Amino acid sequence: MRRSSMILILLTLGLTFGLTACEQQGPAEKAGEQIDKAVEKAQEKVEDTVDPQGPAEKVGEAIDEIIEKTSEEAGHAKKKLEESIK
Repeated sequence: MRRSSMILILLTLGLTFGLTACEQQGPAEKAGEQIDKAVEKAQEKVEDTVDPQGPAEKVGEAIDEIIEKTSEEAGHAKKKLEESIK
């Protein structure tokens, strides 16, 4: 019983530290996100050239972008709050 309790505690600590480390972004990951965004914008430009959008589609995409940015900002605020609590 004692050994299984120790194993459980070690696994819990390992997972906790592992998940915490995954939340932090290094410079390479930030650069990768910027590259992804640039590629995404380039793809959108090509799509717009091949298949122009109507006004309703443009509004829908603008709303999607606002939702995405809001979600990102909420995530950043959550991380800062968690860091300030530690």
